[in-house]
Amino acid sequence: MTPAADETRLFECETCGGVGIGHNRPTCCGDSMTGVGTTETAVSKPSLETLLQTVFDMSGTELDVCLCVMEGGELTVTALAEQIGYERSVVARHLNHLADLGVVEKRRRIRPEGGHVYVYTPQPPEVVRERLRGEFLSWVRLATAQLDDLQREKVEAIADAETDERQWTVFQEQ
Repeated sequence: MTPAADETRLFECETCGGVGIGHNRPTCCGDSMTGVGTTETAVSKPSLETLLQTVFDMSGTELDVCLCVMEGGELTVTALAEQIGYERSVVARHLNHLADLGVVEKRRRIRPEGGHVYVYTPQPPEVVRERLRGEFLSWVRLATAQLDDLQREKVEAIADAETDERQWTVFQEQ
């Protein structure tokens, strides 16, 4: 199956094993990277909810909060909590995470009667898409490093084996 010209593709460097994602063939180690086939795979296409949960640690509740801000414009935590029926602390936590992701902008506003309040404003859709894409690519880089570590640990365990017993186990973070 040949990908469409405007389809995002996956590439791999034959020299170092680096991975590239894009529309055009990137270069690495001085050569063009090789396109990775997109035929059958054991991995199923993730739903948007699965993608948001896995990569961005975004729950269904946080997605609700995000969509409400996108639709509602500038909102305070209190106004949004009343609008969607979630506890104020839950809404505040999710809005802060969305601000960290760059999906919403958090600004402090001085109140005329004194004190201040934070207001949250949605970023334009193209900014949201680029921020999430950047975070996703960072996640892919970190996930690839985890797989590289797994392979390194396996090879080292086999190389260090002094017996015929099975030496390799999957290492998990404690």
